[in-house]
Amino acid sequence: MADQICSSCHDTLWLAIEPDSDEEDSKAPASSHSVPDDVELSCGCHFHWECFLEAYAITECPNCSKDISSVSSSGQQQVVCTVRNEGGTQQGYDILPSATEEAYLRTYPEERRGHAYLEFCREGDLDAIIHMIKDTDTEDDDGEAADEEIEGSASPDVDFLTYSGTFEGIQGSGLHVAIRYGREDVAWLLLALASQLEWSKFPPPVLQAMESLGLSREDRVAATEIRSINDSDGRSPKQLAEEVGGPWRLWVEACRFTV
Repeated sequence: MADQICSSCHDTLWLAIEPDSDEEDSKAPASSHSVPDDVELSCGCHFHWECFLEAYAITECPNCSKDISSVSSSGQQQVVCTVRNEGGTQQGYDILPSATEEAYLRTYPEERRGHAYLEFCREGDLDAIIHMIKDTDTEDDDGEAADEEIEGSASPDVDFLTYSGTFEGIQGSGLHVAIRYGREDVAWLLLALASQLEWSKFPPPVLQAMESLGLSREDRVAATEIRSINDSDGRSPKQLAEEVGGPWRLWVEACRFTV
């Protein structure tokens, strides 16, 4: 890999990582380091991760046009490659789902913000979710409003709370995603903001956590009911919770998903 370059941008497959602020503030001398960013295809061509997603077309290598697809043991089409990054080397990685997802978002850029919202639900990033929902404006050093938009957004008025995804892993509403990935804190947040669940059913620690996040009961979106949204398989959040089980059984028994 040391002598390889990206077949798309023709730059090195190593990325320079600058020292973080904690290191800069410490007495130790700040130092940068490099990490690999390499997607090696079956044809032998190499790409940066983002460069491959940008250049990918159907199942041919964007550089040499060789067929890079194969069929998995389950009969599904796949594009198997070797990925090298800061986390190490992953052989036999199927990059087709990521490439298909990115191709869709480039075709429908208005979906990108909603897609990012569901990713934050999957990751359990409450701060990011709240920032997107409240569309918070921050002022830069010159005093001008600087809204941190997600790149590719075509509509700042997307109702993230009722957005429903169709990709594997982020299928359905944010509540579906929270249930699938065991994000109880995200589920509570979405019920507080986008359901008509009675406030008496919210544990005091949840309401206190809302206040610590800068939210109040007045932030609930009127007449919104996220619990009534079905995923692409026709499952309501309650039905998915029953399937997943675990701690969600208590939620079902407490009728938190019942509309």
